[in-house]
Amino acid sequence: MRFSIQHSRAVAGNNITVGVEGDGPEVIARVTTNLDGFEIGNDEIDPPCVSYERQFLHAGEASPLMEHELVVTVTDTQGNTKSADRRWQDAT
Repeated sequence: MRFSIQHSRAVAGNNITVGVEGDGPEVIARVTTNLDGFEIGNDEIDPPCVSYERQFLHAGEASPLMEHELVVTVTDTQGNTKSADRRWQDAT
């Protein structure tokens, strides 16, 4: 799986875009997205696909120097999981 994660600070919270591409025979059956320990997305993909993208607007909180962790977990049709982790700190 190839992951693409972009984030930017919004007026309130963060704007986040998550993308996943399956490699070869890999397919995407479920994608869960957690920001700072809270689930912000849990998508079951039916039928499973090879490409996924979702945008989250004004997600979570933001303040000067606040640290964030975004974890994206993909499950395939066999129940195997792969994850990507992105960490950043808000600007002052």
